[in-house]
Order: sequence, then C-alpha cells, then structure tokens
Amino acid sequence: MDRVFAAAELLAHRGIEPGSRVMMSGANSREWVVDLLALIHLDASVVLADHRATPSQRSQIRAQARVVLEIRDSTGNTVTPRPHLNTSAVPDVATWAQRLDAAISWSSGTTGNPKGIVRSGRSILDNLALSAERMGYRPDDVFLPVLPFSHQYGLSLVLCWWLSGGTLMVYGPTTRLDRALEVGVAHGLSVVDGAPSSYYSLLNLLERRPALVNALTTVRAWCVGGAPLGRNLAARFHARTGRHLLDGYGATEVGNIALAAPSDPVGCGTPLPGVVVEVHDEHGRLLPAGRLGEIVVRSDGLMTGYLGDDGEIVPVPGPVHRTGDIGLLDDAGRVFPIGRKHAVHRDGHTLYPDHLAERAESAGAQTEVVAVPDERLGSRLVFVIADPDGHEPAHWQRMLRPVLARYEQPDHIVVLPALPLTSTGKPDLAVLEKIAMTSLPALHHTTTDATASGPAVGPTGYRIPFTDRVDALRAVRRYVADNEDAVMSILTEISPHRTARAEIRSFLATLDGAEEEICRVRPSRVPCAAVFMPSNIPFYSYALYLLVASLYSDRITFRPSSEIRSQMQRLHALLAPVHGLPIELFELSQRKFVTGPAREADLIVFTGSYSNAEIIREGLAEDQLFLFFGRGINPFVIAPDADLTRAVHDVTNIRLFNSGQDCFGPDVVFVPQGRTEEFVDLLSTELNSLRFGRNSDPAVDYGPIYYGSALVSCSDYLARHVSRIRHGGRIDLLSRRIEPTVLLWDFDDKMPLDEMFAPVFNIVAYPSARRLRERLSSPYFSERALGAMVYGNDPETVRVLAKRHQTCVNHTLLDADDGNRPFGGFGMRANYLAYGGERHAEPLLMSQAVAQNLPMTAPVTVDGK
Repeated sequence: MDRVFAAAELLAHRGIEPGSRVMMSGANSREWVVDLLALIHLDASVVLADHRATPSQRSQIRAQARVVLEIRDSTGNTVTPRPHLNTSAVPDVATWAQRLDAAISWSSGTTGNPKGIVRSGRSILDNLALSAERMGYRPDDVFLPVLPFSHQYGLSLVLCWWLSGGTLMVYGPTTRLDRALEVGVAHGLSVVDGAPSSYYSLLNLLERRPALVNALTTVRAWCVGGAPLGRNLAARFHARTGRHLLDGYGATEVGNIALAAPSDPVGCGTPLPGVVVEVHDEHGRLLPAGRLGEIVVRSDGLMTGYLGDDGEIVPVPGPVHRTGDIGLLDDAGRVFPIGRKHAVHRDGHTLYPDHLAERAESAGAQTEVVAVPDERLGSRLVFVIADPDGHEPAHWQRMLRPVLARYEQPDHIVVLPALPLTSTGKPDLAVLEKIAMTSLPALHHTTTDATASGPAVGPTGYRIPFTDRVDALRAVRRYVADNEDAVMSILTEISPHRTARAEIRSFLATLDGAEEEICRVRPSRVPCAAVFMPSNIPFYSYALYLLVASLYSDRITFRPSSEIRSQMQRLHALLAPVHGLPIELFELSQRKFVTGPAREADLIVFTGSYSNAEIIREGLAEDQLFLFFGRGINPFVIAPDADLTRAVHDVTNIRLFNSGQDCFGPDVVFVPQGRTEEFVDLLSTELNSLRFGRNSDPAVDYGPIYYGSALVSCSDYLARHVSRIRHGGRIDLLSRRIEPTVLLWDFDDKMPLDEMFAPVFNIVAYPSARRLRERLSSPYFSERALGAMVYGNDPETVRVLAKRHQTCVNHTLLDADDGNRPFGGFGMRANYLAYGGERHAEPLLMSQAVAQNLPMTAPVTVDGK
C-alpha cells in the first residue's frame, strides 16, 4: 500500500490533480495496478490505451483526450496481495466515484475508427459491486485474469479484486500460461477469467499435461467473456475438467450486463439488477424469448457519453444502448449473445456471419466467417477455420454440410493453425478480412446474366446437351418473378399462403442453380424421360423434374397426380407458352402411363409410395434408369442440453409446413425423459398461438387439409390412440381443420409410425442415449432412412444417424433442402435408383443419377449435320 501512496505523491509532484487526464498505455504489470490505484486516489481521469497501440494511435489518443501525462511501464508477472490496512490508509475512491469522466476507454476499432467511451466513477463502481455479488467473490479469493487490464473486462477484474479483497495474479504478455497456473495453484487459485482463445490454449495444455486438471481443483469459477463462447469449446472444457465455463456478457459502454453464476451456468446468465435486456427486430420491435435479433440494453449505469474530437464529452440522450450485437433471451431471461450484428445478404437471405460461425462450431470447427461483397450473390462467404491438425478444406466442407442450410454454405474455406487475435484475445477482423480477400479465388460464373445468351460450357469443356434451352429457363424465371400472383392463386388452392410463397422461392432458387448443377454433374443426353409427379409441391417439382431435366433430356412426358391434376394442368398451361420446351402432359391413369410413355422412356422418375414404386419397377427393362423418391420417418431428436425454445419453434415450423402435408415432416420426436414435460408444455404453448384460416390469408399459420385421404387416416389414427393425446385432437370436417395435436408415448410402447399428411406430433420419451441409438439403428428405421434432425450437442447420435440419414444439426430438413444437390438417405423404402437389375439406396439428384448410370449418347446426324 505504501507503493500506491508513493506513486500518488510522485504523480502529484508531476502536476497531476483532480480532473487531470492521464493515459495508461503499459502492459499488464504490478506497476500498472499500483499506478491505477494512485490515479484513482488523486481523482484523476484515467485514459486507457492498449500497450500494443502504434505510436500514431497513441498520439491520436493523447491529442483527442487532452492527456497531460502518459504512463508506460515494463511488463512483469507477480502475485499482488491486498494488504489488510486501516481504512484511513486505503486509497480514496469516494471523490473519483463522482467524476463523470473517471475512465475513458476505446472501442475495439476492428471495423472502423475507435471511439472514446467515457464512464463515470459511480457507474463503474456500482456495476462492479453488483458483479462481485453475482459471482460471490470472497476476501480470500485468488484472481487470475488472463486479459489485458486496459480493456473493460480486464479493468473490471482488477477493480473487483480491489473492492472484494484477496490476491491478484498479474498475467503479462510474456507470461507462460502453464507457469501462471503453477504459481496460482501454489497460492490457492480460485477465480480464472479469460477470452475463449485463452481456453483453447488451456485445453491444449491440459491435453499435454492431464495431471494439471487435478491440481486445479481449487478453482471454483472458470469465467469467460470478451467474445462469444462456442458450444463446442464449452462442451470440450466440461468434458476435460468436469466444470462449466461461466460466460459473461458486457460492453465498454455499460460494463457487465449479464453474468452466469456457478449456481446457474446457462448462457450468460440473467442481467444484473437494474439492467434490462431486450431483443429487437430490424424495425426496432420487441421480440419474444427464443427469437434472434439485436440486443438492446437499458441501464442507469450507461456511459456518460462519447469523447468528442475536441476532448469534450458528447452526452448520450438516455439510458438505452443498442449494442449492435445479435442474440436472444430464453424464457428465464438468460442472455445468449451470438456476435456482432453486421447482417449480410446472400441469394436473397439475410445472414449473420457470427451466427454462422456459432453453427459451424457444432461441427467442431473453430471458425470466423468473413463476408466478401459480390455483385451477383450479394456476398460470398469465406470460412476461416483454426485447425492445428491441418485438415484439408474438403474435410471441413463435408463436416459443415449437415449443420448449415444450403444458402449458408461457404464459398471458400481457409484453414489456419490458429486464428489471428487482437491483444484482447478477440479474433482480429482486419487481418481476417485481408486473409479472406487474398485467398478467395476469382469467381467462375457458371450462370451468366439473365439477359445473356449462348452456349453454357463448364470449366472442363463439358457442354450442356441442350444449351439453347438455358434461355428458356431464364425466361420462365423472369416470368414467375413478375407474375407471382398468378402462380399463388393456383398454389393456395392446395397450400397455405406461406407454404406457397416458400415453394416459389425454392422454384426460383433451383432455376438459378440449374446451369451450375449441370456443368458440375455433367449428365449425358437422355432421349426420353417420363415423370410421375408428386401429390404435393407441384410448382417446385415442375422445376426439379421437368425444367432442369430439359437441359439434358430431348423430350419429357409427365403425369400429374390425380389429387392435384387440375392445379398441375393450369400451372403447365401457364408456363408452357413461356418456355416452349418439349415437355408434354399426359392425362392417363397410372397403369396406362406405365404401359405407355414410361415403357418408352430411358429415364423414369416416380414420387409416391414404396409399394407403388416396386410395382412400376417390375414392369421396366433393366436398361431403363428408374428413380424412386419416397418418404422417411425423419426422426427429430432432442439432446439433453438442447435449447428447447429453439427446438419447439423449428419442429413446429417443419411439422406445420403445408399444414402438415409434407414429406419432410418428422413422424416421431424423441425427447429425453427428464425434459419431456417441459418440452410438451412449450410445444403446447407454441401450438396454441398458431392461427388457422383460409389458405389465401398471408397471416395464417395453417389451413384446411386438402387431401381427403389424409383427413380420413388422421381421424382414424387419433380415434385409435385418443388416450395418448396431450394437446389438441379436435377435427372439424366441415372446415377440414385438424387441430395441431400432440401425442405422448413411452419408449417401450408399440407406436405405429403411420405415414400421415397431418399436423400431428408423436413425442417419445427416451430413457438413455444408448437405447435411443439402438432404436435409430434398428432395421425398421434403417430401411426408411431419409432425413433426421438433432437439436443440442450429441455428436455420437449424429454419427449414428449420419450413416444412413441426411442429418441436420440444430436446423431442419427444410433449411437443408437444395434442389441442385443430392438429397435423401440410404433407406431402400425412402428412396433408391434401379438400373441394370440392381437397386441402390442413396441420396438422389436426377442429373447425377443420369451422369453416373446412363452411357453417353452419340450425337445424332440430321441432314448430314
């Protein structure tokens, strides 16, 4: 303590008085802590600067803040106990607490010029008192902040130590982490704080020195902040140490906002007392729990203002701070920040790079996502992945495919041994942007501008068999984009407005990707194709099976499903004059279409039931390529640690898509027994909020059941299992309304997994992950394997499912659907191709099946040409 007063006396002799602005630009050291306390005692205004700042940056700060003295010191690391002295010998903080410009910090400046952020002493001290109370700091604690003291997080730990008592370990830039931990263990280390990057280093250290885990049992709080905490890092740390990382959320403008305490280590915990956290949409409207948006903070402890260019304080108008971060709240009010807002637009979708990075982490990839502007796509996504093992980008492409939707997939992947970091341990965005820009190859546009024409040739010299038809597809795309109302009027006879709108988006996206698909897959020319169209999604199917296929098929015949024959006829009548392609509709019974057009075709596509597919296949020749698109059980699995609010939202979306009349809907939802009641309650609440109405109404969530057979089979199913109903169950035959219904089953019940086009949720409570995996690996599930969805962190179940299913993690099959990529699983009753007398169950794409199975057709000579 004598050193603090000696430093204060020296500073006073150098002219420092109340209100003097003194810049501290040294690295972490014992001297830095002493000087900070001395300045507080003198009621000075402390101007914080990173020790790695360049001379020009320091000069700019000095000029703008009107600094009268800069303190730079040598680095070091030591243990600094707080002496037990009488209060008269303690540095005076009461006067400093009243100062409006007690501390001036700087925003990170990674995406622009740093701003000077001015906070009062009272706001700082009050915030830290609440933080210390939340975290339960004690006078005997030993603190190790692996953080720079010159930033909000590090400064808060230094002052918390001072206010709470105990011992502070000073971690300097030359300090080795293993050495700091050894010294800490010797002194009873109890509280560790660091950025996520520090915990990656710690995990690597524990891998090399596993005995260190036992030595660190005195640590009661492993705290993390400064950057979003990825689920993979949190799970790895817990698996290695048996302890939870306690995440926190703060901002230089406010201080600590929310902290996860040891008693509730979920997310970043709830906001501190007196701090209100809300999530707003892009229009500033309040969002409910579970919805992603911008985090907005209300606090009387908000900064005094920004530092003007002239050094004066520019006050903030009120207690509201729009953080520029995206995140969400759960039902308990816990805060879950994702990252910076910075929305980018790609293929018509609004994406948040930090949200994508968080999703990528579930695949084991420590990732930063950089969006590079692109005139055609809006942006190109470069994923920079830290991988000490140096896997190839192709490896990570495969790992990311199941966890990201089609439009979220990376355009380019860069693999580095480690991510570049700033002095605070955050990813260095400026360096990452340079890496992304310099590593991104020149884009080879396989799709030219909509007004262009001419032959489409791939990079290997492959030429689309019917290049003149590319312009026809472009014409259709323009027509549909300009005449959506005409299409919608037909589609809403079958589907709700939202489903119809989504179907049009899928139609357009598939046409946009058609040329790239054909040049990538390189199918041979097919003289004749015959298609049995499905009974739902008629418009999307028109693009998938007819328009794209016309680029390599000489002529195509198709038969509409009898249940939507009228709608299919009118859609074809709408589009045929626009494209003028040799696509012919046959109004024949299924039997006559099999014995007529299908028998003459080289390629036959059937969508429907497995039993009907087998009947058709038996009547075909071995040299005809037969593709069967069916449906699967599509299990939806809830892991024990899943975010139930998000899972309920997503399972409702996919099960209620097209009012339940869609083959992607999950026939069964598996929930851990300990969370079943909570899940059912949340699901029932969500279903109660849904609105039923006419399909033409854009505001309705679900509409009438269109298919009579679905209405009958659902009525029979619910009547047979009425004792299982936990929510809903009512059917109105006049309005054809089936109320969304929840049935609850025990794991050992013999639940009939009937195929049902209805909004019915079969919930099964599973006792253990082992038994669940056995069920999912059973022959019944395996032969019906198409898609699967897993929510939460359960990599072993994902591995089991991914052997045979198209598996999505924390997103749905609707998100993963891509009309220009193979889709499906390895279940024979779900989908297969047949050729040469053999059947193969595998994900299917028409063009790829042609390229891999049908021989190249020789050019046809006409009139000597």
